[in-house]
Amino acid sequence: MPKVLICSVGTVFEGRENILAVLADEIIQLKPAHVAFVVSRESLPPAQKIAQQAGLADEFITYVVLDTPHDLNEVFARTNETIRQFRALGYSASDISLNYTSGTKVMSSGVVLAAVFNQCSELRYIYEGGASRDRVIITRPEAVSAYRDLLLGSRLIEELRFQSATDLLDRIDSSLLSQSDVAILDALKKLAEAYNAWDTFNPARFVEIMHGLTTQVDLLKKFLVDSGTLGLLAQLASDVARENYSPLIFADMVNNAIRRMLEGKYDAAVARLYRALEMLAQWVLRRYGINTDDVDTRRIPPRFRVNFEALRSMDDGIVRIGMRKAFELLAILDAPLGIRFQAKKELLPLLQKRSKSILAHGTSRVAKDDCEHFLKHSLDLFASEISNFSDTCHALQFPWLRDRYECSVVLERTA
Repeated sequence: MPKVLICSVGTVFEGRENILAVLADEIIQLKPAHVAFVVSRESLPPAQKIAQQAGLADEFITYVVLDTPHDLNEVFARTNETIRQFRALGYSASDISLNYTSGTKVMSSGVVLAAVFNQCSELRYIYEGGASRDRVIITRPEAVSAYRDLLLGSRLIEELRFQSATDLLDRIDSSLLSQSDVAILDALKKLAEAYNAWDTFNPARFVEIMHGLTTQVDLLKKFLVDSGTLGLLAQLASDVARENYSPLIFADMVNNAIRRMLEGKYDAAVARLYRALEMLAQWVLRRYGINTDDVDTRRIPPRFRVNFEALRSMDDGIVRIGMRKAFELLAILDAPLGIRFQAKKELLPLLQKRSKSILAHGTSRVAKDDCEHFLKHSLDLFASEISNFSDTCHALQFPWLRDRYECSVVLERTA
């Protein structure tokens, strides 16, 4: 038996007065601890009569009086708020039932929608077939809730909340869905896993899952990638596995940073951009036969060599250099990338702020503007070294995000 009954009540027309007694009997049989009547100003008196006939005490009655019974948004919002108030009193959704027998069609629709979205235990409708033939039609909205969760799972993927999507989709009882919706559910589970893998630097798993995943369902089309993108991701996976720095890895890192920016995670975005720039410098230095994890100082011009020899480890005798020193060395070697880096005086304060970030060496937070400026300067450095870099970024971005933050547009602003 429900502990709370929410009941919509409309005006009573001549010859329909029996509905009041029918609803009063429903309340008497259910014995709810609390009853809320959703009414208009005109239907408030009939609701009060129902309460009187059912013998309800005033302290256990709530009247939700609408401005109009013909505004779906108001009916939904006020019923939604009523359910929240009962939840605040300690009642769970499974404690709440809703009777939508009486009221305008708009009232019935609004209260039912609120009950479904709040996962109330049941919907009740009294079919009047005469005094001895009245029967209650009970609908448990699990199937509607399951479909709602299916749509929500798609939205969570779109919002990059892949683990939340997986958790929600795993809880859906597929027996409540149609055959076509079960296929969508299975596809969404695969998509959530695939994009989570890609977003956590495992493109090989993405490619593995996405091979053979095709659909004509509009809900899923935005998540699909074409064969060309799959080919790039397969090459990216190969580069990652072989620790082979490449433009594909750089583009993927930049895109990952952009996704963190879209989430408002600016410290995480800057950390990724910093690492991407470090890899870029390491990639170019390899052309000069220099490995930043074990620098052969003999390849450095003699007058600069002593500064790098000072970095030699006392433990293993190896010279290792980070991003800043790598770009410094590129400038010493007259590499265009190093010269361009040193010419970017605006980068110095941004790098200092990155250093003080809580994800680097301090406790500060990176501001949105600083993150965006860091992205612009980073993209300029990548584009100066790699032709068509913005096109590569476009091809390797999640398909539904490609138009939200175009690297080519950012590059135009920095030109």
